[in-house]
Amino acid sequence: MEAHASAGSLILPYPRWPEDFRWSSAGPVNGYHCVYIVETANPLAHTWRDNYFCSAGNKKNPGMRWSSHNAIPGMKCTHITEAADPYTWDDNYLCLPYDSPLYLQWSSAGPIAGKSCIQWLETASPHTWNDNYLCGFLYFPYPRWPEDFRWSSAGPVNGYHCVQIIETANPLAHTWRDNYFCSAGNKKNPGMRWSSHNAIPGMKCTHITEAADPYTWDDNYLCLPYDSPLYLQWSSAGPIAGKSCIQWLETASPHTWNDNYLCAAETN
Repeated sequence: MEAHASAGSLILPYPRWPEDFRWSSAGPVNGYHCVYIVETANPLAHTWRDNYFCSAGNKKNPGMRWSSHNAIPGMKCTHITEAADPYTWDDNYLCLPYDSPLYLQWSSAGPIAGKSCIQWLETASPHTWNDNYLCGFLYFPYPRWPEDFRWSSAGPVNGYHCVQIIETANPLAHTWRDNYFCSAGNKKNPGMRWSSHNAIPGMKCTHITEAADPYTWDDNYLCLPYDSPLYLQWSSAGPIAGKSCIQWLETASPHTWNDNYLCAAETN
């Protein structure tokens, strides 16, 4: 899976596995985020000094770090070993931030069945560095309600997936052009879409209304994929009892946009 930036969002998508990652035994890859892979205790270390593991530079930097002496505290680390190499290849780790959606697994005996793998090849090493693979997959958890969602009346929220909320028929539309509903960018993109003219076919849509607003706020919908675990409910008269609600506030509108709430049951 991949995190995509929604229209208007200011985030970079997370690099896809394996196509946005590369092993290089000839120096860092131009235009990529690269981490240096070396075991300094190896007398052949000079042959390793040009080895890097990299991710696409036009995607979010995944924050990879290398340690040639034990796991890095506070990070999610993968043990990189080669039993046939006598030069302390038993305490090396490739580490990621704990909240990374990338889950890695190492094999020093060929690719792992059922996994997507990238070969780490060092032809200058005599110690069987021709069958070593880093394998992995991406998993983005669904954003939790309400803490991973935000309303903004001041433009898209940096680091979030955002959808613009607007009624273009409103003569005050210019005051609405900076209104967005957003979800956390480090979670799965929930696929929200907005329609200012009827529900979107094939989607699970919530009717967003304001009877006191005369400018066609009777045919607007916030829509989610049908398989979304989130079930939304709208109120134009305060929060709904027993639900967790997020206020949609537009102070520039004179049409009672101060008591409107999008509600749902909390998600785990």
